[in-house]
Order: sequence, then C-alpha cells, then structure tokens
Amino acid sequence: MRETMLIVHFIGLAMGLGTGFVHAFLGKTLSKMNRNEAKKFRLQIKGVSQMGSIGTILLLVSGIYLLLPFWPVLTEMPLLILKLVLFLILVILIMLINYDVRNNYKNDTENNLKRIELMGKISLVIGVLIVIVAVNVFH
Repeated sequence: MRETMLIVHFIGLAMGLGTGFVHAFLGKTLSKMNRNEAKKFRLQIKGVSQMGSIGTILLLVSGIYLLLPFWPVLTEMPLLILKLVLFLILVILIMLINYDVRNNYKNDTENNLKRIELMGKISLVIGVLIVIVAVNVFH
C-alpha cells in the first residue's frame, strides 16, 4: 500500500507543481495579448487550476498516509515540520488564488489578476522549496 500511496503522491506533485510552472510560462504569453484575447484565454485554461487543486488533494491524502510511520518521531524531524508548514502555506495560497479566480470571472478587475499572478509566483517558489526539503528529509 505504501508504494501505491507514493505513486499517488508523485502524481499529485506533478499535477500541483506542474500547474505553477504552467501559469508561470503562460503569464508571459498573456502579457503579450490584448485584454480581450487574454480574458478569453484565461477562461480556456481554467482546467489547469482545477488540475492543481486535484493534485493538492492527492498530495494531502497520500501525504497523511505516508506520514503515519513518522508521527511518533515528528518532533525530532524539524525538516519534516518545515515541509508540513510550507505545505499548509501552499494550501492557503491555492485557496486564495481560487477565491480570486472566481471573483475575477465575476468582476474582471486588474487588481485580482495582479494578486493572482503574485500568489502564483509565490506558490511556485514554495512548491519547489517543499520538494527540496522533502528530498533532504527522506534521502
């Protein structure tokens, strides 16, 4: 069962972190489009954000299972605690991004788009940090 959950965890990682990379690269494309084209394009790539949310759920479910053997010694593993804290921050950022995306489809304000872009960049950096910390914890 552990191997299955590890596979699910890596698939969730690919989906979640991949979403951050997709948005980072698409941000450059969107900046070269006019406002109306960019709005239509954002509506077309809404599924990418949903993929990130699904990936995060897969990470959470599989991560809880994979963490169970470490629970008794968790306080002796500061890097694992750091990884969990970073993941919590990432989940909060994803929730805020999803909230702003929903508001943006209703109101379409530039402030929402700028905030979404900034939070997306921060979440990408946090996602990469989580992978780095995880490698150091479980090497």
